[in-house]
Amino acid sequence: MSKSTRRIIGTVIALAIGAGVPTRLHAQARGGEWTTTAGDAQRTAWVRADARLTKEAVQEGQFSFLWKMKLDNESRQWSSLSEPIVLERLIGYRGFKALGFVGGSADRLFAVDTDLARPYWTTYLTYAAATGGQPPSSWECPGGLLATPSRRTTLAPSAFGGGSDGDEGSGAKSAVGEPGKGAAVLSEMRPSAVTRAARDVVPPVPTSPVLAPIAFGGVDPLYVMGSDGLLRTLRVSDGAMTGPMVPFLPPSARPSSLTFIDGVIYTSTSHGCGGAPNGVWALDLTAANTVTTWRSGGAHVAGSAGPSFGTDGTIYVATTTDASTPPSPHANSVVALDRATLQPKDWLATDGADFNASPVLFKHKDRELAAVSGNDGRLYLLDTGSLGGPDHRTPLHVTAKYSAAGQGGGLATWEDHEGTRWIAASVVGGPRAGPKFTSNGLAPAGSIVAFTLVEADGRPTLAPAWRSPNLVSLLAPLVVNGMVFAVSSGQRSAPSRLYVLDAASGKPLWNSALTITSTARARIAAGSGQVYLVTQDNHLYAFGIPMEH
Repeated sequence: MSKSTRRIIGTVIALAIGAGVPTRLHAQARGGEWTTTAGDAQRTAWVRADARLTKEAVQEGQFSFLWKMKLDNESRQWSSLSEPIVLERLIGYRGFKALGFVGGSADRLFAVDTDLARPYWTTYLTYAAATGGQPPSSWECPGGLLATPSRRTTLAPSAFGGGSDGDEGSGAKSAVGEPGKGAAVLSEMRPSAVTRAARDVVPPVPTSPVLAPIAFGGVDPLYVMGSDGLLRTLRVSDGAMTGPMVPFLPPSARPSSLTFIDGVIYTSTSHGCGGAPNGVWALDLTAANTVTTWRSGGAHVAGSAGPSFGTDGTIYVATTTDASTPPSPHANSVVALDRATLQPKDWLATDGADFNASPVLFKHKDRELAAVSGNDGRLYLLDTGSLGGPDHRTPLHVTAKYSAAGQGGGLATWEDHEGTRWIAASVVGGPRAGPKFTSNGLAPAGSIVAFTLVEADGRPTLAPAWRSPNLVSLLAPLVVNGMVFAVSSGQRSAPSRLYVLDAASGKPLWNSALTITSTARARIAAGSGQVYLVTQDNHLYAFGIPMEH
């Protein structure tokens, strides 16, 4: 490469960064994005790189409480604010902005400038279903906006973190110009003509399509669904709708989070709220807004994230039961669904597992594996090539019992620099007699535990690694740069607390002490050197590395 060529390339990169074009270099500098619940389609809850939020910075005392903001929302039962969705950079007439999007149970959507700790816009989702309004709120069916919104999410996780794609990127391709002006440009997310021609010659092979880039002047949209079951597509620049509302679920259903992949919105429903059958739902925005449903036969879909997605597009859903659940062939199961038809492809059924979280998926050598926790206190490891073996009842590996019932909130999984695969899970109650974790002190009420993936007799298994000190009523953890972030959900007498643990040992590095003054129920999110937490009293908290302005 000549000096003149290198000079030109360097100039282009510098101009791109200065102009706000989302290059790979800048994406790596700012960290990963959080486009759907747990950050990506595999529900890993892992930010793979963040240049500011490092273990060294935490150990040096740079990590701290940054700000909190009261959002104008009304709680409904256990529901208040959703897990934040993060946009690394919006390019607008007010300059570059990092935004967090939070759904409110009162059918509201809030955008917050996370760098400056200022409200950016608020959208009120006017109830538009052709019914007489929302039914009375109950504990199992609280009503209101329940589904965490979604940005465009790829099947292949980014090398730089979050749910954006490492090649095209889904972050920062946002509206240019004054809010409210200019029509949205939504690129068609279909395979190329070359790909279609190839499929005419050879059998189709599942792929992980890259998101089509959004045209200059267009937007990276935000997808949100209110209590009326209607899907809205909003501009991230001002919260305005870019088209008509699209019917998706029956009104007053209880959905999990939304996930947008290649022109299709996915969610799941549970507890029969609003008369919606329990199961998985898909709304194809590229095919006349067609809705497809898989019914679970009455079993509830486990996990606030709902379905998880393999990198080949297969959908994985875990089910749970309670006293009201009718007999179902899909109870206590992990089911693999065809992405296009939602028809079952494979399943694991096991008595008494009572799965309590969405599966997490990850690559191991030439396999894609899944891990899912149950109210039986065990962690199940599955080979997605054969979830339950020939009899559909034999998982790849099951750990010894490490928790009392009720630890469901979600898992986190990551790889360290040596290539070791880790899985972190929350625990209810004290240590059990079976697995032998390296202890970091007494933990009579609860803890975070970590397992590593090892080979035993040529088969992947999960080996106990470490146990954190005592932590109570934990939410799902997340991982950034070799650190596990965990939240005790809190009670009236003891509000929530954020903890930072060393991901290699479980040793505590930091905690928020008495900073948080309420309880928390939604998952935490991370991006751009910050960690975000929402509380039952409708506050959004930010913790992280202070940034000069």
